[in-house]
Amino acid sequence: MKCPVCSYIFKSGNVCPECGTDIVLYNKTRNISDKLYNAGLKCANERDLTGAIDNLSKSVMVNKFNTKARNLLGLVYFEKGLVANALREWVVSSNLNKKDKTAAEYLDKLQKNARELEKMNDALRLYNLAIQYMDQHSEDLALIQLKKAVANNQKFVDAYNLAALCNMSSGNNTAAEPFIKRVLYLDKKNPIALRNMQEITPGSKMNALEAISDNPGNAEDIKARRKRRLLYKDSDKGLFAKPQIISFVGGTVCMAAVLFALVFPTMLESKSKAIYDLQTTLENYQSYSGTDGTASYDDIVKENTELTAEIEKYKESVQLQTKIGNINKAYALVANGELTEAALLIKDIDISDLSDEDVAIYDGVREKTYATAAEDLFSKGKMYYLSGNFDNAKTTLSDCLEFISDESYAGEVLYYLGKTSEGLGETATAISYYQRVLNEYPNSTQATNAQNSLSNLQSAAGNTQAGDNTQAGDNTQAGDNSQAG
Repeated sequence: MKCPVCSYIFKSGNVCPECGTDIVLYNKTRNISDKLYNAGLKCANERDLTGAIDNLSKSVMVNKFNTKARNLLGLVYFEKGLVANALREWVVSSNLNKKDKTAAEYLDKLQKNARELEKMNDALRLYNLAIQYMDQHSEDLALIQLKKAVANNQKFVDAYNLAALCNMSSGNNTAAEPFIKRVLYLDKKNPIALRNMQEITPGSKMNALEAISDNPGNAEDIKARRKRRLLYKDSDKGLFAKPQIISFVGGTVCMAAVLFALVFPTMLESKSKAIYDLQTTLENYQSYSGTDGTASYDDIVKENTELTAEIEKYKESVQLQTKIGNINKAYALVANGELTEAALLIKDIDISDLSDEDVAIYDGVREKTYATAAEDLFSKGKMYYLSGNFDNAKTTLSDCLEFISDESYAGEVLYYLGKTSEGLGETATAISYYQRVLNEYPNSTQATNAQNSLSNLQSAAGNTQAGDNTQAGDNTQAGDNSQAG
């Protein structure tokens, strides 16, 4: 064994023969730390991440030099989606034991995958933003951020738990259940998820863990999820994953910019000047027959018509190239992760005159961006409304309505458009939005609020009309009295 004070190595005894240090207590703490490490390892193998973290944290607390326990603790944190905690443990481990390269290898692998690390940081930022929304009692906005967070980090247990809580606080236990099951798949003894599962399944004789593990469909669900994940990865390698394609798109965008800025304006200016000259000639020669060999009036009219048709052709070409350029620019924005900007760039493009290749790129951009853009714009639009910025709220929510494909919150978008119109004094528009909520999305979470707002507006309009009629009657009576006098 090795003396913890002077590092002298000896074979037996409880006292160091070199410095005389009693190492009985040291041996006991080391043994306790090793036992806790073994317990943590067992929990980790059984996917009990909460139990593993508890045992391993105690292990390194008892013996901070137990780098095996610290490295495993970092792995468990990483598996739970807590990347910052994992990095902290690995950095400490690599500094405590420089000979053991395990922690350094973990850090190196993570740092080499910078894009994945950035996505995990984004997930944490979105999670913190969701907590702020929860503090403001905006569960719908919080849920949108949490869905983005788990899309960036599919092992983020805390985000799944908070998403389940958002749904449960809104009374939507059915929507909360998939989030809870996902947590129990990642961390099968997670106390928060177990408590939530028992809360949404009251009266069940088996506990929540048994309900998950005994469900015969779970194995098939897991296989299906893995299959979908593989399919997603394969498809993700197609349109947007090749650097050479992105470089090609960048070159195409640059070339289009040069054409728009230099070539086409010059061509159009030349053709426009020719038409102007011909029109001037027409004014001078409208009655001229062309007997001296110069161009006749009919010849000039014909040439003018041909040039006009030609310039219209060039204008159509410019418009087509502009559309193609915007599609390619949107493609590059998607590759850079700017999904909302890409969606806004292509939303008004008419694809009827595009080639099949350009339509394929357009469809790919649309599929990648519209759902995310709708959620992003809904969050921004609602925040604009809550802050009293009704003009920006109207524009943003109207754009959101064009992108939305998930009808679960389409009614909410229409409701907030109605409230925004009220704020702008556009009563008739507000009424039409509330009526759309009630007619098209009667099961929306905002249907009751829309009905109340609609009733208030209609009641106010009725009172105003009644007041006008009363005033008109008073004026008539006053006139009659004057006449009688």
